[in-house]
Amino acid sequence: METLIGLKTNEWLKLYRLNMFHLPLNQIPNCLKLTILSIRNTIYARKEAEAFGQQIEETEIRKPPVFILGHWRSGTTLLHKLLSKDPQFAFPNVYEVYNPWTFLITEKLLKDRLEKLPPEKRPMDNVVVAYNDPAEDEFALSLMSLKSPLIGWAFPVHEAYFDRYLTMHNISEEERQEWKKWFVYFLKKLTLLYNKQLLLKSPHHTARVKTLLEIFPDAKFIHIARDPYRIFQSTVNLYKNTVARLSMQKRDLEKDIEAIINRYKAMYDFYFEERQLIKPGHLVEIKFEDLEKDFVTGIEQIYDALKMDGWPTYKPILQAYMESQPPYKKNTYAPIDEKWKAKINSVWQKTFKEWGYPLQ
Repeated sequence: METLIGLKTNEWLKLYRLNMFHLPLNQIPNCLKLTILSIRNTIYARKEAEAFGQQIEETEIRKPPVFILGHWRSGTTLLHKLLSKDPQFAFPNVYEVYNPWTFLITEKLLKDRLEKLPPEKRPMDNVVVAYNDPAEDEFALSLMSLKSPLIGWAFPVHEAYFDRYLTMHNISEEERQEWKKWFVYFLKKLTLLYNKQLLLKSPHHTARVKTLLEIFPDAKFIHIARDPYRIFQSTVNLYKNTVARLSMQKRDLEKDIEAIINRYKAMYDFYFEERQLIKPGHLVEIKFEDLEKDFVTGIEQIYDALKMDGWPTYKPILQAYMESQPPYKKNTYAPIDEKWKAKINSVWQKTFKEWGYPLQ
């Protein structure tokens, strides 16, 4: 339910009507809570539109964003956080992606209260997250457009319907243009607030390169790959410990695992096809296993490959941050069931070959 707290009333009612006959009785309190929150969000959204609407519309995104791509659990969050230490970049934070309609007003109003909140560990790993840490713009887009696979996290009964928005291909052109409109609107709000180049991270964007280039033909992309077996184990863990908790309907783990495998294939089928549309010198591909051997050297190679400015200023900041971090304890997982391993080896064969990961 937490992923829906930023909905306005109209959007919440659309989702409720779609799912009302599939919601168990124990979700009634959550539905009432979301209704109250949506009314509050609608009121503040109107106030924000009155105060900033004209400025938002007139704002220009002068420098195209840098996009971090890669499947869930591949290291995109870590890379996003490290690159966000470069003062030339701005990024959407946790509060802003959960409150995309209102953050220009409400984040300032709640700043003192938000700063007193202790950082929390994410349920699927040991990563500590504060309200102002970098976050995925997909959460904001899901609330503004209702066109995102993230809606399927809350409503698995209709997950296939919302999965259409992963690649942006199996939808109408009208839907695609509407998604683009809200994406640009959200980025304009961030630009108005920070007036810096935007650093964005979303696994979903990995399958949307063509659509992103239609908006920002000069955008730069960083793709991070990871051992597909590790990706599978960690993504299943994500669904068990996070997605299941966020869901307002009963989930089926077998179906979730099937969907994980199929979604990964769809994502990379489109990525491999569409990455050739990126301008030369605007894409760098790295492996998480190489990056974690020496983060500073790995990130310097990213800056060199993309010819990004700012490394002399950013390098000492990054080094100091890395030295300040306590040792990180990775999750451990049980061996993959042979049934799923056989399917992974078959369906994901292209990525094993592409990045040189050995089949087991």
